Amino acid sequence: MATHRIRNLILILGDLAVFYLALAFVLLIRYGTAGFEQNWALHQFPFSIVFLLWIVIFFVAGLYEIEVMIGSSGMRERLTRTMVVAGTAAVILFYAVPAFGIAPKTNLVIHVVLSTLLLLLWRALHGIILARSKKIKILFFGSSPEVEKLIEHLQSQPQLNYEPTSMVVPAQSGQQNSSLVPIYPFNHNLPDKILHQKINLVVAVRDIRHQKDLVKMLYDILPLGVAFIDFPTFYGRITGKVPVSLISEVWFLENLAETEKRVFEITKRGFDILTSVFLGLAALILFPFIAFLIRFGSRGPVFFKQARVGKNSTTFELVKFRSMIENAERGQAVWAEENDERVTRVGKFLRKTRLDELPQLWNVFKGDMSLIGPRPERPEFIDELKEKIPHYMMRLLVRPGLSGWAQIKFPYGASVKDALEKLQYDLYYVKHRSLALDVSIALKTIATLVSRRGR
Repeated sequence: MATHRIRNLILILGDLAVFYLALAFVLLIRYGTAGFEQNWALHQFPFSIVFLLWIVIFFVAGLYEIEVMIGSSGMRERLTRTMVVAGTAAVILFYAVPAFGIAPKTNLVIHVVLSTLLLLLWRALHGIILARSKKIKILFFGSSPEVEKLIEHLQSQPQLNYEPTSMVVPAQSGQQNSSLVPIYPFNHNLPDKILHQKINLVVAVRDIRHQKDLVKMLYDILPLGVAFIDFPTFYGRITGKVPVSLISEVWFLENLAETEKRVFEITKRGFDILTSVFLGLAALILFPFIAFLIRFGSRGPVFFKQARVGKNSTTFELVKFRSMIENAERGQAVWAEENDERVTRVGKFLRKTRLDELPQLWNVFKGDMSLIGPRPERPEFIDELKEKIPHYMMRLLVRPGLSGWAQIKFPYGASVKDALEKLQYDLYYVKHRSLALDVSIALKTIATLVSRRGR
Protein backbone atom coordinates (compact mmCIF):
# COMPACT_ATOMS: atom_id res chain seq x y z
CA MET A 1 0.00 0.00 0.00
CA ALA A 2 2.86 2.36 0.84
CA THR A 3 4.37 1.67 -2.57
CA HIS A 4 1.14 2.69 -4.29
CA ARG A 5 0.97 5.90 -2.28
CA ILE A 6 4.54 6.76 -3.19
CA ARG A 7 3.80 6.13 -6.86
CA ASN A 8 0.69 8.27 -6.69
CA LEU A 9 2.72 11.02 -5.03
CA ILE A 10 5.32 10.77 -7.80
CA LEU A 11 2.54 11.00 -10.40
CA ILE A 12 1.03 14.07 -8.71
CA LEU A 13 4.42 15.78 -8.40
CA GLY A 14 5.11 14.96 -12.06
CA ASP A 15 1.79 16.52 -13.09
CA LEU A 16 2.58 19.65 -11.09
CA ALA A 17 6.03 19.84 -12.70
CA VAL A 18 4.39 19.60 -16.13
CA PHE A 19 1.98 22.44 -15.28
CA TYR A 20 4.80 24.74 -14.18
CA LEU A 21 7.02 23.76 -17.10
CA ALA A 22 4.20 24.51 -19.55
CA LEU A 23 3.64 27.88 -17.87
CA ALA A 24 7.34 28.72 -18.22
CA PHE A 25 7.26 27.79 -21.92
CA VAL A 26 4.17 29.93 -22.51
CA LEU A 27 5.70 32.98 -20.84
CA LEU A 28 8.96 32.54 -22.77
CA ILE A 29 7.05 32.22 -26.04
CA ARG A 30 4.85 35.25 -25.35
CA TYR A 31 7.29 37.66 -23.68
CA GLY A 32 10.77 36.36 -24.43
CA THR A 33 13.65 36.18 -21.96
CA ALA A 34 13.53 39.93 -21.27
CA GLY A 35 9.97 39.90 -19.94
CA PHE A 36 9.99 36.41 -18.47
CA GLU A 37 10.97 37.26 -14.87
CA GLN A 38 8.38 40.01 -14.47
CA ASN A 39 5.56 37.94 -15.96
CA TRP A 40 6.56 34.84 -14.00
CA ALA A 41 6.17 36.81 -10.76
CA LEU A 42 2.76 38.04 -11.97
CA HIS A 43 1.47 34.58 -13.02
CA GLN A 44 3.08 32.32 -10.41
CA PHE A 45 0.63 32.68 -7.49
CA PRO A 46 -2.72 32.66 -9.38
CA PHE A 47 -1.65 29.76 -11.58
CA SER A 48 -0.45 27.84 -8.51
CA ILE A 49 -4.00 28.05 -7.11
CA VAL A 50 -5.31 26.85 -10.48
CA PHE A 51 -2.84 23.95 -10.55
CA LEU A 52 -3.96 22.76 -7.11
CA LEU A 53 -7.56 22.89 -8.35
CA TRP A 54 -6.53 20.85 -11.39
CA ILE A 55 -4.99 18.17 -9.17
CA VAL A 56 -8.33 17.87 -7.35
CA ILE A 57 -10.14 17.64 -10.71
CA PHE A 58 -7.69 14.95 -11.83
CA PHE A 59 -8.38 13.01 -8.64
CA VAL A 60 -12.14 13.23 -9.12
CA ALA A 61 -11.75 12.15 -12.76
CA GLY A 62 -9.90 9.01 -11.64
CA LEU A 63 -6.54 9.94 -13.15
CA TYR A 64 -4.76 8.76 -9.99
CA GLU A 65 -6.47 5.38 -9.73
CA ILE A 66 -3.88 2.62 -10.01
CA GLU A 67 -6.43 0.34 -11.67
CA VAL A 68 -6.40 2.54 -14.77
CA MET A 69 -3.71 1.57 -17.26
CA ILE A 70 -1.37 4.51 -17.50
CA GLY A 71 -0.54 5.37 -21.10
CA SER A 72 -3.49 3.46 -22.58
CA SER A 73 -5.85 4.96 -25.15
CA GLY A 74 -8.55 5.11 -22.47
CA MET A 75 -6.27 7.11 -20.21
CA ARG A 76 -5.34 9.50 -23.05
CA GLU A 77 -8.99 10.14 -23.84
CA ARG A 78 -9.87 10.65 -20.18
CA LEU A 79 -6.93 12.98 -19.63
CA THR A 80 -7.81 15.10 -22.66
CA ARG A 81 -11.46 15.43 -21.58
CA THR A 82 -10.37 16.29 -18.05
CA MET A 83 -8.05 19.03 -19.27
CA VAL A 84 -10.98 20.63 -21.10
CA VAL A 85 -12.91 20.65 -17.81
CA ALA A 86 -9.83 21.92 -15.95
CA GLY A 87 -9.35 24.74 -18.46
CA THR A 88 -13.00 25.77 -18.10
CA ALA A 89 -12.65 25.75 -14.31
CA ALA A 90 -9.56 27.97 -14.62
CA VAL A 91 -11.46 30.51 -16.73
CA ILE A 92 -14.24 30.66 -14.12
CA LEU A 93 -11.72 31.02 -11.29
CA PHE A 94 -9.73 33.80 -12.95
CA TYR A 95 -12.82 35.87 -13.68
CA ALA A 96 -14.42 35.12 -10.29
CA VAL A 97 -11.36 36.27 -8.31
CA PRO A 98 -10.36 39.79 -9.40
CA ALA A 99 -7.69 39.82 -6.67
CA PHE A 100 -5.55 37.61 -8.89
CA GLY A 101 -4.85 40.70 -10.97
CA ILE A 102 -4.83 38.78 -14.27
CA ALA A 103 -7.48 37.38 -16.58
CA PRO A 104 -5.45 35.37 -19.11
CA LYS A 105 -7.02 34.37 -22.40
CA THR A 106 -4.33 33.51 -24.96
CA ASN A 107 -1.87 32.47 -22.26
CA LEU A 108 -4.40 30.12 -20.67
CA VAL A 109 -5.45 28.52 -23.97
CA ILE A 110 -1.83 27.91 -24.98
CA HIS A 111 -1.05 26.60 -21.52
CA VAL A 112 -3.93 24.11 -21.52
CA VAL A 113 -2.94 22.77 -24.95
CA LEU A 114 0.75 22.55 -24.06
CA SER A 115 0.03 20.98 -20.67
CA THR A 116 -2.15 18.34 -22.32
CA LEU A 117 0.61 17.36 -24.75
CA LEU A 118 3.28 17.28 -22.04
CA LEU A 119 1.00 15.31 -19.71
CA LEU A 120 0.43 12.69 -22.40
CA LEU A 121 4.20 12.33 -22.81
CA TRP A 122 4.77 12.22 -19.03
CA ARG A 123 2.02 9.64 -18.47
CA ALA A 124 3.36 7.47 -21.31
CA LEU A 125 6.87 7.61 -19.81
CA HIS A 126 5.48 6.84 -16.36
CA GLY A 127 3.64 3.83 -17.78
CA ILE A 128 6.81 2.49 -19.42
CA ILE A 129 8.72 2.86 -16.15
CA LEU A 130 5.98 1.02 -14.25
CA ALA A 131 5.84 -1.80 -16.78
CA ARG A 132 9.59 -2.33 -16.54
CA SER A 133 9.92 -1.88 -12.79
CA LYS A 134 10.70 -4.80 -10.51
CA LYS A 135 7.53 -6.55 -9.36
CA ILE A 136 6.69 -7.81 -5.88
CA LYS A 137 6.56 -11.60 -6.23
CA ILE A 138 3.70 -13.28 -4.38
CA LEU A 139 3.11 -16.82 -3.15
CA PHE A 140 -0.44 -17.63 -2.07
CA PHE A 141 -0.83 -20.18 0.70
CA GLY A 142 -4.22 -21.71 0.03
CA SER A 143 -6.64 -21.62 -2.85
CA SER A 144 -10.16 -20.32 -3.42
CA PRO A 145 -12.23 -18.78 -6.25
CA GLU A 146 -11.35 -15.35 -4.83
CA VAL A 147 -7.65 -16.15 -5.07
CA GLU A 148 -8.02 -17.21 -8.71
CA LYS A 149 -9.89 -14.00 -9.55
CA LEU A 150 -7.34 -11.85 -7.75
CA ILE A 151 -4.42 -13.56 -9.51
CA GLU A 152 -6.10 -12.95 -12.85
CA HIS A 153 -6.68 -9.32 -11.89
CA LEU A 154 -3.04 -8.79 -10.87
CA GLN A 155 -1.79 -10.38 -14.07
CA SER A 156 -3.98 -8.09 -16.19
CA GLN A 157 -2.93 -4.97 -14.24
CA PRO A 158 0.90 -4.87 -14.26
CA GLN A 159 0.93 -1.29 -12.99
CA LEU A 160 -0.18 -2.65 -9.60
CA ASN A 161 3.41 -3.90 -9.30
CA TYR A 162 2.58 -7.46 -8.16
CA GLU A 163 3.59 -10.73 -9.78
CA PRO A 164 1.72 -13.86 -8.62
CA THR A 165 4.20 -16.74 -8.92
CA SER A 166 2.59 -19.81 -7.35
CA MET A 167 0.13 -21.30 -4.87
CA VAL A 168 0.80 -23.77 -2.07
CA VAL A 169 -2.08 -25.98 -0.97
CA PRO A 170 -2.42 -28.78 1.57
CA ALA A 171 -1.55 -32.14 0.00
CA GLN A 172 -4.97 -33.55 0.85
CA SER A 173 -6.79 -30.79 -1.05
CA GLY A 174 -6.33 -32.64 -4.34
CA GLN A 175 -5.78 -29.44 -6.34
CA GLN A 176 -2.48 -29.84 -8.16
CA ASN A 177 -2.73 -27.50 -11.18
CA SER A 178 -3.98 -24.12 -12.22
CA SER A 179 -4.18 -22.32 -15.53
CA LEU A 180 -2.83 -19.14 -13.89
CA VAL A 181 0.13 -20.14 -11.71
CA PRO A 182 1.86 -23.39 -10.65
CA ILE A 183 0.44 -25.14 -7.58
CA TYR A 184 2.62 -27.02 -5.10
CA PRO A 185 1.64 -29.28 -2.19
CA PHE A 186 2.53 -28.03 1.27
CA ASN A 187 5.63 -29.77 2.63
CA HIS A 188 8.89 -28.94 4.33
CA ASN A 189 10.44 -27.76 1.04
CA LEU A 190 8.35 -24.57 1.19
CA PRO A 191 11.26 -22.35 2.41
CA ASP A 192 13.40 -23.60 -0.47
CA LYS A 193 10.68 -22.80 -3.00
CA ILE A 194 10.27 -19.32 -1.52
CA LEU A 195 14.00 -18.65 -1.76
CA HIS A 196 14.35 -20.19 -5.22
CA GLN A 197 11.47 -18.14 -6.66
CA LYS A 198 12.70 -15.01 -4.84
CA ILE A 199 9.31 -14.52 -3.21
CA ASN A 200 8.80 -11.12 -1.56
CA LEU A 201 5.33 -11.63 -0.11
CA VAL A 202 3.42 -14.65 1.27
CA VAL A 203 -0.38 -14.25 1.32
CA ALA A 204 -2.26 -16.67 3.58
CA VAL A 205 -5.77 -17.40 2.38
CA ARG A 206 -6.93 -19.16 5.53
CA ASP A 207 -6.25 -18.57 9.21
CA ILE A 208 -2.85 -20.21 9.89
CA ARG A 209 -2.53 -19.50 13.60
CA HIS A 210 -3.23 -23.12 14.46
CA GLN A 211 -0.88 -24.54 11.78
CA LYS A 212 2.28 -24.62 13.86
CA ASP A 213 4.53 -26.10 11.15
CA LEU A 214 3.67 -23.35 8.66
CA VAL A 215 3.97 -20.60 11.25
CA LYS A 216 7.43 -21.89 12.21
CA MET A 217 8.50 -21.99 8.53
CA LEU A 218 7.32 -18.44 7.89
CA TYR A 219 8.97 -17.25 11.08
CA ASP A 220 12.31 -18.77 10.01
CA ILE A 221 12.32 -16.97 6.63
CA LEU A 222 11.32 -13.51 7.95
CA PRO A 223 15.00 -12.48 8.38
CA LEU A 224 15.45 -13.10 4.64
CA GLY A 225 13.16 -10.19 3.80
CA VAL A 226 9.98 -12.12 3.04
CA ALA A 227 6.83 -10.31 4.20
CA PHE A 228 3.59 -11.94 5.28
CA ILE A 229 -0.03 -10.79 5.07
CA ASP A 230 -3.46 -12.39 5.40
CA PHE A 231 -5.60 -12.62 2.27
CA PRO A 232 -8.56 -10.45 3.42
CA THR A 233 -6.20 -7.54 4.16
CA PHE A 234 -4.33 -7.92 0.87
CA TYR A 235 -7.57 -8.39 -1.08
CA GLY A 236 -8.97 -5.20 0.47
CA ARG A 237 -5.90 -3.18 -0.49
CA ILE A 238 -6.16 -4.24 -4.12
CA THR A 239 -9.92 -4.28 -4.69
CA GLY A 240 -11.35 -1.94 -2.07
CA LYS A 241 -13.65 -4.63 -0.65
CA VAL A 242 -13.67 -7.44 1.91
CA PRO A 243 -14.02 -11.10 0.77
CA VAL A 244 -17.11 -12.09 2.75
CA SER A 245 -16.75 -15.82 2.09
CA LEU A 246 -13.21 -15.91 3.52
CA ILE A 247 -13.70 -14.09 6.82
CA SER A 248 -15.03 -15.38 10.13
CA GLU A 249 -16.57 -13.87 13.23
CA VAL A 250 -13.05 -13.42 14.62
CA TRP A 251 -12.23 -11.06 11.74
CA PHE A 252 -14.93 -8.66 12.90
CA LEU A 253 -13.76 -8.81 16.51
CA GLU A 254 -10.20 -7.97 15.42
CA ASN A 255 -10.95 -5.36 12.77
CA LEU A 256 -14.04 -3.41 13.83
CA ALA A 257 -13.02 -1.79 17.11
CA GLU A 258 -15.55 1.05 17.28
CA THR A 259 -13.78 2.82 20.15
CA GLU A 260 -10.97 3.72 17.73
CA LYS A 261 -13.48 5.61 15.53
CA ARG A 262 -15.13 7.64 18.31
CA VAL A 263 -13.43 10.97 17.52
CA PHE A 264 -14.09 10.49 13.81
CA GLU A 265 -17.78 9.73 14.41
CA ILE A 266 -18.27 12.83 16.58
CA THR A 267 -16.54 15.01 13.98
CA LYS A 268 -18.53 13.43 11.19
CA ARG A 269 -21.84 13.97 13.00
CA GLY A 270 -21.06 17.67 13.44
CA PHE A 271 -20.19 17.98 9.77
CA ASP A 272 -23.42 16.15 8.81
CA ILE A 273 -25.52 18.62 10.81
CA LEU A 274 -23.84 21.73 9.41
CA THR A 275 -23.86 20.47 5.82
CA SER A 276 -27.46 19.22 5.91
CA VAL A 277 -28.63 22.62 7.21
CA PHE A 278 -26.65 24.55 4.58
CA LEU A 279 -27.61 22.31 1.65
CA GLY A 280 -31.18 21.94 2.91
CA LEU A 281 -31.74 25.71 3.00
CA ALA A 282 -30.21 26.06 -0.46
CA ALA A 283 -32.36 23.19 -1.80
CA LEU A 284 -35.58 24.85 -0.57
CA ILE A 285 -35.41 27.06 -3.65
CA LEU A 286 -35.75 23.98 -5.88
CA PHE A 287 -38.55 22.29 -3.95
CA PRO A 288 -41.52 24.18 -5.52
CA PHE A 289 -40.25 23.55 -9.06
CA ILE A 290 -39.58 19.86 -8.40
CA ALA A 291 -42.98 19.49 -6.75
CA PHE A 292 -44.70 21.08 -9.76
CA LEU A 293 -42.90 18.76 -12.21
CA ILE A 294 -43.82 15.67 -10.17
CA ARG A 295 -47.51 16.58 -9.92
CA PHE A 296 -47.60 17.65 -13.56
CA GLY A 297 -45.95 14.43 -14.74
CA SER A 298 -48.12 11.88 -12.91
CA ARG A 299 -50.78 11.43 -10.28
CA GLY A 300 -49.78 10.94 -6.69
CA PRO A 301 -48.04 12.66 -3.77
CA VAL A 302 -44.90 14.77 -4.16
CA PHE A 303 -42.99 12.96 -1.43
CA PHE A 304 -42.37 9.25 -1.11
CA LYS A 305 -41.88 7.79 2.37
CA GLN A 306 -40.60 4.33 3.10
CA ALA A 307 -39.30 2.37 6.10
CA ARG A 308 -35.55 1.71 6.05
CA VAL A 309 -33.14 0.04 8.47
CA GLY A 310 -30.45 2.24 9.98
CA LYS A 311 -27.58 1.99 12.44
CA ASN A 312 -27.85 -0.83 14.98
CA SER A 313 -30.94 -2.21 13.19
CA THR A 314 -33.14 0.76 14.12
CA THR A 315 -35.96 1.51 11.66
CA PHE A 316 -36.63 5.02 10.37
CA GLU A 317 -38.81 6.68 7.73
CA LEU A 318 -36.81 7.73 4.66
CA VAL A 319 -38.15 10.68 2.63
CA LYS A 320 -37.60 11.16 -1.11
CA PHE A 321 -39.23 12.97 -3.99
CA ARG A 322 -41.51 10.48 -5.71
CA SER A 323 -39.93 9.18 -8.91
CA MET A 324 -42.27 6.23 -9.64
CA ILE A 325 -45.93 5.94 -10.51
CA GLU A 326 -48.38 5.96 -7.61
CA ASN A 327 -48.73 2.60 -5.83
CA ALA A 328 -45.85 1.16 -7.86
CA GLU A 329 -45.48 -1.92 -5.67
CA ARG A 330 -49.18 -2.61 -5.00
CA GLY A 331 -48.54 -3.80 -1.48
CA GLN A 332 -45.56 -6.08 -2.25
CA ALA A 333 -41.86 -5.23 -1.83
CA VAL A 334 -40.11 -5.42 -5.21
CA TRP A 335 -36.45 -4.83 -6.11
CA ALA A 336 -35.99 -1.65 -8.16
CA GLU A 337 -34.38 -2.36 -11.54
CA GLU A 338 -31.90 -0.26 -13.48
CA ASN A 339 -34.40 0.61 -16.24
CA ASP A 340 -37.53 0.19 -14.15
CA GLU A 341 -40.71 0.77 -16.17
CA ARG A 342 -42.42 2.13 -13.04
CA VAL A 343 -40.19 5.22 -13.08
CA THR A 344 -41.91 8.29 -14.54
CA ARG A 345 -40.32 10.63 -17.08
CA VAL A 346 -39.77 13.24 -14.42
CA GLY A 347 -38.53 10.49 -12.10
CA LYS A 348 -35.84 9.47 -14.57
CA PHE A 349 -34.48 13.01 -14.54
CA LEU A 350 -34.66 13.24 -10.76
CA ARG A 351 -32.82 9.93 -10.35
CA LYS A 352 -30.20 10.81 -12.93
CA THR A 353 -29.39 14.04 -11.13
CA ARG A 354 -30.01 12.58 -7.63
CA LEU A 355 -32.48 15.42 -6.98
CA ASP A 356 -34.98 12.83 -5.74
CA GLU A 357 -32.75 12.36 -2.68
CA LEU A 358 -32.69 16.00 -1.56
CA PRO A 359 -35.39 15.45 1.11
CA GLN A 360 -33.08 12.91 2.75
CA LEU A 361 -31.09 15.87 4.07
CA TRP A 362 -33.83 15.94 6.72
CA ASN A 363 -32.94 12.35 7.61
CA VAL A 364 -29.28 13.39 7.84
CA PHE A 365 -30.13 16.33 10.11
CA LYS A 366 -32.19 14.11 12.43
CA GLY A 367 -29.41 11.54 12.69
CA ASP A 368 -31.15 8.70 10.86
CA MET A 369 -28.53 8.92 8.11
CA SER A 370 -25.15 10.42 7.31
CA LEU A 371 -23.92 12.08 4.14
CA ILE A 372 -21.54 9.15 3.56
CA GLY A 373 -22.23 5.52 4.45
CA PRO A 374 -23.81 2.30 3.17
CA ARG A 375 -27.15 2.91 1.46
CA PRO A 376 -30.11 2.08 3.78
CA GLU A 377 -32.07 -1.03 2.86
CA ARG A 378 -35.72 -1.92 3.39
CA PRO A 379 -36.70 -4.18 6.32
CA GLU A 380 -38.32 -6.69 3.94
CA PHE A 381 -35.09 -7.12 2.01
CA ILE A 382 -32.95 -7.13 5.17
CA ASP A 383 -34.87 -10.17 6.44
CA GLU A 384 -34.13 -11.99 3.16
CA LEU A 385 -30.52 -10.88 2.77
CA LYS A 386 -29.37 -11.71 6.30
CA GLU A 387 -30.50 -15.30 5.74
CA LYS A 388 -28.70 -15.66 2.41
CA ILE A 389 -25.57 -13.53 2.85
CA PRO A 390 -23.08 -14.15 5.68
CA HIS A 391 -22.30 -11.19 7.94
CA TYR A 392 -24.86 -8.98 6.20
CA MET A 393 -25.99 -7.32 9.45
CA MET A 394 -22.47 -5.98 10.07
CA ARG A 395 -23.10 -3.15 7.59
CA LEU A 396 -25.52 -1.77 10.19
CA LEU A 397 -22.67 -0.87 12.53
CA VAL A 398 -22.62 2.63 11.00
CA ARG A 399 -25.23 5.14 9.90
CA PRO A 400 -26.45 4.65 6.33
CA GLY A 401 -25.58 7.43 3.89
CA LEU A 402 -26.76 9.43 0.91
CA SER A 403 -23.77 8.06 -0.97
CA GLY A 404 -21.24 5.39 -0.15
CA TRP A 405 -18.18 3.40 -1.16
CA ALA A 406 -20.32 0.69 -2.78
CA GLN A 407 -22.24 3.29 -4.83
CA ILE A 408 -19.11 4.69 -6.48
CA LYS A 409 -17.39 1.32 -6.93
CA PHE A 410 -20.26 -0.92 -8.07
CA PRO A 411 -22.91 -0.37 -10.77
CA TYR A 412 -26.64 -0.52 -10.12
CA GLY A 413 -27.60 -3.67 -8.21
CA ALA A 414 -31.03 -5.23 -7.71
CA SER A 415 -30.57 -8.83 -6.58
CA VAL A 416 -29.16 -10.97 -3.79
CA LYS A 417 -26.00 -11.53 -5.84
CA ASP A 418 -25.54 -7.78 -6.27
CA ALA A 419 -26.23 -7.24 -2.57
CA LEU A 420 -23.39 -9.65 -1.74
CA GLU A 421 -20.98 -7.72 -3.95
CA LYS A 422 -22.05 -4.40 -2.46
CA LEU A 423 -21.72 -5.80 1.08
CA GLN A 424 -18.03 -6.47 0.43
CA TYR A 425 -17.54 -2.78 -0.39
CA ASP A 426 -19.67 -1.72 2.59
CA LEU A 427 -17.57 -3.80 4.99
CA TYR A 428 -14.41 -2.25 3.56
CA TYR A 429 -15.88 1.17 4.30
CA VAL A 430 -16.93 0.17 7.83
CA LYS A 431 -13.36 -0.96 8.57
CA HIS A 432 -11.47 1.87 6.84
CA ARG A 433 -13.87 4.81 7.23
CA SER A 434 -12.03 8.06 7.79
CA LEU A 435 -12.20 11.72 6.86
CA ALA A 436 -9.97 11.12 3.83
CA LEU A 437 -12.16 8.25 2.56
CA ASP A 438 -15.35 10.27 3.09
CA VAL A 439 -13.92 13.22 1.16
CA SER A 440 -12.89 10.85 -1.65
CA ILE A 441 -16.40 9.39 -1.83
CA ALA A 442 -17.99 12.86 -1.78
CA LEU A 443 -15.78 14.13 -4.61
CA LYS A 444 -16.43 11.08 -6.77
CA THR A 445 -20.16 11.36 -6.10
CA ILE A 446 -20.02 14.96 -7.36
CA ALA A 447 -18.17 13.73 -10.45
CA THR A 448 -20.95 11.18 -11.03
CA LEU A 449 -23.60 13.90 -10.81
CA VAL A 450 -21.73 16.26 -13.14
CA SER A 451 -21.17 13.49 -15.71
CA ARG A 452 -24.85 12.50 -15.42
CA ARG A 453 -24.01 8.89 -14.59
CA GLY A 454 -26.43 8.90 -11.66
CA ARG A 455 -28.87 6.05 -11.10
